Amino acid sequence: MRNGILRKVNQPMFLVLTLILSANILLGQETLLIEGKDIWVREKPKTGKVVMKLNEGDVCVVLQKSDAQVIRGRRDFWYYIDFNGKKGWVFGSQTSIKQKASVHNFQPFLKYFLEISFFNKDINILIKDKSLKVSQFVKKEIGVYRLFNPGSTCVLDSFESYIPVFLPIDPLTLFKNQSPKDGFCDDSKDADGVYYSKIDEFPYFYDMEKDTAGQIDIPEKYHESEKIKVDILKHKNIIKTMYFITADDKWSLVLIDDCDCSA
Repeated sequence: MRNGILRKVNQPMFLVLTLILSANILLGQETLLIEGKDIWVREKPKTGKVVMKLNEGDVCVVLQKSDAQVIRGRRDFWYYIDFNGKKGWVFGSQTSIKQKASVHNFQPFLKYFLEISFFNKDINILIKDKSLKVSQFVKKEIGVYRLFNPGSTCVLDSFESYIPVFLPIDPLTLFKNQSPKDGFCDDSKDADGVYYSKIDEFPYFYDMEKDTAGQIDIPEKYHESEKIKVDILKHKNIIKTMYFITADDKWSLVLIDDCDCSA
């Protein structure tokens, strides 16, 4: 990641950053690079006033590390940094030493995603309208797809078809490494909640153009990324199935499966 950031700057700046990083390493000081524009640095974690704003590639010395917190679905640490003599706290997700997306930190992301994009929302319309409520969770390089069966066959489809808006599950319970038994064509006896588990590949669908089974086209560099299937079970039925992938240290929505049991 660090090399990826450094390649974005010009050659003289690259040399300066390299010298700074090398000097800090020799002094036994941990450093980080800022990722993004106008990143807030606070007087204290989360609620402190903003003491400065930093930008892409700014090199900071790490002085202290706080306990992990969850902000906007990202679980990470706050770092007390020194930038050219000025000090403050920056959240790790906005730096080169951010916590990478993995199955282990999927749950806080999932809770945030459901709150922002799913419960009490028409997620299909949000996707169709390219609303920030969903687009912030979509990797442009990958895109987001939908499976639907207007007949007996499950195919890739648009986000035009009507899907009801679902009220929150109260209390919201998340079941890690589990999938509900039944709930698709037959009623499930499992408890209402959100079930998620790691998978190896995305589901197949009928490719009408090629008259064969197909899969969504994922860029090769993401083929080995972690993938998770999410089933939302309510009133004995699976009301939504979604698939996510890790892409550039973030979880991204890739596929919504709206096929019903007639497929």
